[in-house]
Amino acid sequence: MKLIKRSQIFASVAIVTALVLGLGDCYAAAVKAYPADTAMAKIQKRGKIIVGVKYDFPLFGLKNPVTGDLEGMDIELARGIAEDLTGSAKNIEFVEVNSGNREVFLQQHKVDIVIATYPPNPAREKAVDFAGPYIMSPIGTMVNKGDNTIKKVSDLNGKNICVTKGSGSETYVPLNAPKAKLTVFGTMTQCMEALEEKRVDGITTTQSLLLGQMSQNPGKFQLIPTELLNKTGKVASDNDSIGLPKGDKALHDYLDAYLKKIFANGEWKKMYDSTNGTVSPGAATPPPILY
Repeated sequence: MKLIKRSQIFASVAIVTALVLGLGDCYAAAVKAYPADTAMAKIQKRGKIIVGVKYDFPLFGLKNPVTGDLEGMDIELARGIAEDLTGSAKNIEFVEVNSGNREVFLQQHKVDIVIATYPPNPAREKAVDFAGPYIMSPIGTMVNKGDNTIKKVSDLNGKNICVTKGSGSETYVPLNAPKAKLTVFGTMTQCMEALEEKRVDGITTTQSLLLGQMSQNPGKFQLIPTELLNKTGKVASDNDSIGLPKGDKALHDYLDAYLKKIFANGEWKKMYDSTNGTVSPGAATPPPILY
């Protein structure tokens, strides 16, 4: 047996150490440095980004009841931002938010950003800022599998359509199909039960919500892209965007720049295909940056 001299061992360790250190330098160089007073620099110094997400929205932000892992488009986007800012998608803390507390969490700096199926509206824009959108969700209609009586917007006329109270669809369905009969319930669960029991012909709301319901009920329903127009004649859509604290221009510019980058390099498409695309496959395209 050939003996290895101690000097040879030390030399080998030195080479490995040098390689590791060299890789570490290259890895660190991939993360852009930001001015010390910016949110990005503070996140880097902390070593993680804190992101508000939903835990109960299938395909976007859902806590898997079996594994306990968070899944969905919003989660993948948050991890992508963490990797871009800190060098690792694992450097992230998720905080559960809901539709009622997102602005408060941003105002109180409980989170750095919110990615939680969060479309801007005038009231929200007074309290916080938005970057994006990262996905646009027009209104669609979900029907029972095999029901081909609704193929376009005008087919909603004469049909019993379920909408949730206070949703945009409660306004847009009569605007686009004045002869449709509306059944208005307080929750999506009530609409789902009515559709399964065929007490209504369809459910009309944003496609992101409908796709989520379809993912939880495989093979039972189908989506009809009945894109409804708003009062200005444009396609009514939820422009899901990234919420951030009011007035933080540097963070806003960073987030928009990040979105443009993943739109261009194909990362956005990978995020979409692994989440929404599992239910609605096809040639999805990134939205224009509006905010």
